[in-house]
Amino acid sequence: MASKKIIVGIIFIVIGTSLAIGGVLTITGEPSGNTVNKHSGDVYTSPTFNFSNNMVLIMVSSDNSSAGLVSCTEFTEHASGFNTSNIGNYTVTPEKYVDGEPYYANLNGTYKYVIITGHKPTMDYNFIKESEFLRVTDASYIAALGALLTGSGIILAMVTILFRKINSRK
Repeated sequence: MASKKIIVGIIFIVIGTSLAIGGVLTITGEPSGNTVNKHSGDVYTSPTFNFSNNMVLIMVSSDNSSAGLVSCTEFTEHASGFNTSNIGNYTVTPEKYVDGEPYYANLNGTYKYVIITGHKPTMDYNFIKESEFLRVTDASYIAALGALLTGSGIILAMVTILFRKINSRK
């Protein structure tokens, strides 16, 4: 009976590891960027994002709260006057937040992510088709399921082995 539990644990480990690796590879295979350009003074920008063909922008990280997505028209007209107190007047409201990060979708035209700071900021983003975003979301669930199965398999196998050793000493 104990050997069957160990085999089940090993099967969980193999299947779980496969799911976790597949999910992580899908997630990390998505195009991401981190290019930051200094415009002038304390104004830094991302490259231009063209929101045609159901594209979405997910800001993975930005180390500054004086930031946001600004249309290129607004940027061209007002960039010289941007500062930490007024940048919010020009930014687009995110459609929602995904894991605390802004998610921009259903936009038309070209935009730049603008950050106002005294030092070169860090910025990571994914600019992908909406269908790809859904695929990445599904892949994250698969990776989590794989991690859960792997952990369960390890626990099942280890507990079974430990109880076998304890019972054999009696």
